[in-house]
Amino acid sequence: MNVINLDNYQFVRASGPDSKQFLQGQLSCNMESLKINSSLTGALCNIKGRVVSDFQVALIDDDCLLRTTSKIADVIIQTLAKYAVFSKVELSNDKSVLQVFGLIGPESVNYLQEKFGVLPEYPGNCVNNELGTLIRSPGTVARFEFWCKDEAMITEIANQTVSGHASNQWQHEDVRAGIVHIDTTRSEDYTPQLLNYDISGVIDFNKGCYTGQEVIARMFYRGKPKKRLYLLASDNPLNSESKLLQLNADDIKPAEILSIGNSAEDSGEPSLVLAILDTEAVEGDWKFALSDHSESFLQIQSLPYSV
Repeated sequence: MNVINLDNYQFVRASGPDSKQFLQGQLSCNMESLKINSSLTGALCNIKGRVVSDFQVALIDDDCLLRTTSKIADVIIQTLAKYAVFSKVELSNDKSVLQVFGLIGPESVNYLQEKFGVLPEYPGNCVNNELGTLIRSPGTVARFEFWCKDEAMITEIANQTVSGHASNQWQHEDVRAGIVHIDTTRSEDYTPQLLNYDISGVIDFNKGCYTGQEVIARMFYRGKPKKRLYLLASDNPLNSESKLLQLNADDIKPAEILSIGNSAEDSGEPSLVLAILDTEAVEGDWKFALSDHSESFLQIQSLPYSV
């Protein structure tokens, strides 16, 4: 069974009678649509419309549990606490989830079917029981994110085979889905538009007001973005030192890489990269290449949503 230890996550719990109503006024997703069998992806933004953090939120025992990247839970709590003084809501760095696992492939489906009985059918759907919360993740293969709160289950899963191929495959599917997480090194650096949050469903433009909403809406409805997040395929693997260049005759511009998903050596699939490109370069049919493989051009791929 293909299991990945997703140890780069933390959780923020919002509890109290006003928790959903309070978060509705702070987060980019429509908390009124949050149900026990569905989760939401969203963003917390500052008043300038820049992304403090992304998250996935699920309803657990009448509380809202936000899964975020490591070390940013305290940042979220501090940001929300400024607005929580007049609401009956308590914010905490939650420890009820003991471990987060990613499970991918047909063997994982059979295993989880035995543990949960019924599996979430579509991306974002979730199932809860005494073992924890199981969420269907987007991808071209069946994969699930498991927020485990049972110690015996952790031991059982830990004894399963964890392969480097599975880890690569999980990251590959995240990149293919256009998923970009904001950690402490990137907090408040990007607008939702640069991350495609405005067109991927992370921003709900029909929900009403939330922190940063006016700036975000104005950019979406009135401005044509000069930069966007794009998915590219590379015949060569990438690493943390890889540089992406935008080429047009003698004009060379750097592009910012946000996430890479290298394919397994024997898979025959290209490696994938999410990068912020100039829309002028994309529309003008510029070439895109890695600085250390300038003879091999990357090809822009389709994302699950239209750019």
